[in-house]
Amino acid sequence: MHHHPLTPGGNTLVILDTCVLLPSRLSDVLFDLMLEGLYLAYWTGDVEAEFLRNWPQVHPDASKSGTKRLKAFQRATNHGHLVTGYEDAAFMSRVPVRVHNNDRHLIAAALVMVNGLDEEDDPALHKVMIVSDNTKHLAIAETCKLGIEVIKAGAFVDRLFDAAPSRASQAIAKSLSDLTKPPYTVAELVAALRLHGAKTTAEGLRQVAG
Repeated sequence: MHHHPLTPGGNTLVILDTCVLLPSRLSDVLFDLMLEGLYLAYWTGDVEAEFLRNWPQVHPDASKSGTKRLKAFQRATNHGHLVTGYEDAAFMSRVPVRVHNNDRHLIAAALVMVNGLDEEDDPALHKVMIVSDNTKHLAIAETCKLGIEVIKAGAFVDRLFDAAPSRASQAIAKSLSDLTKPPYTVAELVAALRLHGAKTTAEGLRQVAG
């Protein structure tokens, strides 16, 4: 397995929120970065339900393709993506009170993963993160005290790019090569990365492409 550049010697375990899965170009890049071996992606059953519920509003021109898209995400992780058991009171009761009710499942799921690290020889080598653009609902400071980092998608992509630029660039090149119907240009992907806050990655891609 490729090492995870954000946790040398350990694993970077990342829960992806619905809001970063719904935008197609952003999720393309996130999954290609995962397939490059830069981190491990997870999410919850609540995320899947919310994804399917919101897909038609976000993609009205392809309103019936949400299920197909979700299945592609599941295949990308070899169906090892789903965090379970987070509804248990042992985890829900530890979620900071300032976390929005609709997002409590994300923190609880991350706590399940933090709890699982206790079985590792050196838990400190590993990191649990939540990638969400809805950070204002996730009580970042309080959640950090639980051993969980909350980060926006653009900042997460940029951090991976800074830590492993050649591997991240290779992953993003795959995103471009996969987009053939219709073709997607470097300039369009640079614009999409900027839109989602990955400005360092966008600039790096722009320079490589000339």
